[in-house]
Amino acid sequence: MAKVVIDGVDVEFEAGEKIIDVASKVNNHIPRYCYHEGLSIVAQCRMCLVEVEGQRKLVTACSTPCTDGMKVSTKSEKVKKAVSGVQEFLLVNHPLDCPICDQAGECSLQEYSYKHGQEDARTDFFRRTYIDVDMGPSIKKNMNRCIHCTRCIRYCDEVGQIHEMIAQQRGNDTEIVTIDGNPLQTAYAGGLADVCPVGSLTTKDFRFKKRVWYLRSKDTICDGCSQGCNISASFESNLIYRLEPRKNMDINKWWMCDEGRYGFHHVHSPSRVLGPLIKTSDSFESRLWGDLIPSVSALVQQAKNISVVVAADATLEEVAILKTHFSSANFYSYSPSVEKTSEDKAVDHLIRRKDKSPNLKGLEESGLRPFSELKSGSDLLIFFNAGKVRVPYGLAKLAKNAIAIGVAMKEDLNGWNYVLPSLSTYEKSGTFVNHTGMKQKFAAAIAPVGLSRPLNKILEALTKSDRKVG
Repeated sequence: MAKVVIDGVDVEFEAGEKIIDVASKVNNHIPRYCYHEGLSIVAQCRMCLVEVEGQRKLVTACSTPCTDGMKVSTKSEKVKKAVSGVQEFLLVNHPLDCPICDQAGECSLQEYSYKHGQEDARTDFFRRTYIDVDMGPSIKKNMNRCIHCTRCIRYCDEVGQIHEMIAQQRGNDTEIVTIDGNPLQTAYAGGLADVCPVGSLTTKDFRFKKRVWYLRSKDTICDGCSQGCNISASFESNLIYRLEPRKNMDINKWWMCDEGRYGFHHVHSPSRVLGPLIKTSDSFESRLWGDLIPSVSALVQQAKNISVVVAADATLEEVAILKTHFSSANFYSYSPSVEKTSEDKAVDHLIRRKDKSPNLKGLEESGLRPFSELKSGSDLLIFFNAGKVRVPYGLAKLAKNAIAIGVAMKEDLNGWNYVLPSLSTYEKSGTFVNHTGMKQKFAAAIAPVGLSRPLNKILEALTKSDRKVG
């Protein structure tokens, strides 16, 4: 295989690979602003300048393909001086507002300023200023921080496939705006905050909520649809603050849609039921697990005909637990948008799917029958979900008694005898099967909220009434 020498290190590469990517194979990070793996190359920020033996001028590492025997220097004095100069120019108009900027702590401009910038500014004139711009329901723009990398423009054109952001004026007067000031139309607007290397584009949902250095992150799977996008959940003090995409070239590449990005708020919703409830004559009353379990257990053990409806946001492991504890029951799968995976299809050019549940494929493979086959008349109906799929209205009326286990909202409780709070996707570990049949394991990001308990602990207590809910 062909080789290139980067800072004295031999690195193998394939035809067409650019210097910036080949260098990363040996953990040699070349600074960049305009370059992003998932976007077209424009080579306009000039931060990735490197020296190639035999070339009279410095070249951009993002746009220059490697050739066999090429010798590249990323740390020569000539390169250091040029990169430092580029960094200095980019800071000429940049505001000194790192203490209030949401990007602080994960900002390329901060990192590169420390590694490659000047110690002191050599300018004393006024910086240009703009008013913050509202770009729709997802994004707020601070043009003062913009460095004209044009990632956002290319993201809208190439990922969202809607031409809605442009650069107007030229030079020092360049301004990035939406066409005619219209709000963003793309269903992937939140991704603009992901690709923006500075704090110019931020999501309204996370804006001013939490400093990033306080956050911890856990890899998980989006439960917003059957695509199964790989994401990370950022949290602190057991509160989730944001979801971000993780790179997986087989499923979601670098992206996620806004529906999935903001689809975690039910976990901490004020409407979420966080303790066991029992239906009285005209309302629900809270009970402790120990007080409620004996009566629920008796109801389960007395029922001769049990139907179990499993929402398609349940994991494979939870389905197996349910089938073990209710081996003689009739099982049905439930997804709010499609009845069978055969009805599922892509709803756009990228990753969004018609099936708005993450594991309908897994439930079908586990032998669960379609929800439409459920008939009324059971002694007991048990519904289990993980919160993303809401409790179906009127479902409890199909049986003499009904128990909801999972993540229920107070407005969904009509007709249920008992409500037993269990865990959301982000409070547990498990396996989802996406629409292609790919199994993906994920781990819990946060601890159970309130008095919510794992399904296996609840069912163990129900089948053995002397057991406590752990």
